[in-house]
Amino acid sequence: MVSLKSVVPKFFEGYRKTAVFAITSRCNCKCYMCDLHRREPQQISLSDAKRILDFLSENKFLIVYITGGEPTLHPDIVEIVRYANSLGLVTSMTTNGTASKELLLRLKNAGLYLMSVSLDHWDEGICEKIRNHEGIMAKQVEALRYLSSIGMRTYALAFLNSFLVEDGVEKLVKYVNDVVGVPFGFCYPTTTNINSYRLGGSISKDDYSNKLRRSVETIMRLKKSGRPVANLVTYIEDALNLEAVRTPNFYCKGGEDVIYIDWFGDVYPCFQKSKLFNILREKPRLQRNIQCNDCLINCFREPSLLPQILSPRLLVKEAYYSYSNRKIFK
Repeated sequence: MVSLKSVVPKFFEGYRKTAVFAITSRCNCKCYMCDLHRREPQQISLSDAKRILDFLSENKFLIVYITGGEPTLHPDIVEIVRYANSLGLVTSMTTNGTASKELLLRLKNAGLYLMSVSLDHWDEGICEKIRNHEGIMAKQVEALRYLSSIGMRTYALAFLNSFLVEDGVEKLVKYVNDVVGVPFGFCYPTTTNINSYRLGGSISKDDYSNKLRRSVETIMRLKKSGRPVANLVTYIEDALNLEAVRTPNFYCKGGEDVIYIDWFGDVYPCFQKSKLFNILREKPRLQRNIQCNDCLINCFREPSLLPQILSPRLLVKEAYYSYSNRKIFK
């Protein structure tokens, strides 16, 4: 099984890249911030998934973040995780919390290193409004508690939606930490349809932006006070730097050290930029010397810090503030 002990030597051998691998577009939620449920379901075959994982291993990728859609709906998800683990890849996954306990246990036994579970609010009704799935919050909380009980590295992942920034993010952080008993992590909204800003009330786009900034400031304060917050403090600082139009501590390396691969095998620098190549049919063309500051998508911005982690100012800072999350990283 992949462990921190086995990862460290690979890191010093140059394995530092991250792939965000969307294996299916299928999902059993209809989230207001996502339109995949309106599209024809797609998924990658097991054989093509293995070819892609082979490519990642051969090209010094260290982490594969498995996503979707809802990745646990892929019929071969356990085998995909098992195969990635056999190659020495660190596997991470985010789920909407609807998978069965039996499947969660099988994923752990297959070698899944980390699983985050979406949880967008402390109010059941609001969670259902966001995800359009009856009883979703209870399922998410149960999944988080079960994953903790079986020794799985886990945390609750919240999209900073309009309801949450309106009502105050501190309450959710404390609920996740103290009641559910796991660390808290957040996704930063990059683009949101104006209708999404207005769901649940009359909050305007400008007001949303102001409250979003204050929410990130609150998360930073809680992180520095010792609260288990999974996001890197350097990333949180850069979220505030971007809002204030300040130079970031570190730039995003999407397309160079982090890539997005979809269920067709198409490779992109991130969710917002044009296709680079098809990993199954074309010669790879990864980019070089990328310094992007266009957005704050966690999936690409935070993994971009990994190849730069030996920077003294980054290493010391993250080591100091990551103690409360030691169960995730060990």
